[in-house]
Amino acid sequence: MLENIVMTAPNPDPASEFFTLEHIPALLSLGQVARALNLSERTVRNWFDKQKLESVQLTPNSWRYVRPHDLATFAARYGLSLKWETLL
Repeated sequence: MLENIVMTAPNPDPASEFFTLEHIPALLSLGQVARALNLSERTVRNWFDKQKLESVQLTPNSWRYVRPHDLATFAARYGLSLKWETLL
């Protein structure tokens, strides 16, 4: 279930800055998202509940996960810094 995420194409979208991520899971847990943003899990959960941060569920009523690109887009939109190295 772990895949390497590689984003290398420059794009006008601020979340798609030129960068490469290796060894980042294809789906990030709530705890991983909180760690990468240096925020509390409660804050991230609130964003999930308010549908501000896009998440996916593998089965109904299961844990919610975030795709790295969705997290980067969200962080850029709200001016949040991401610390990808906390996920390595």
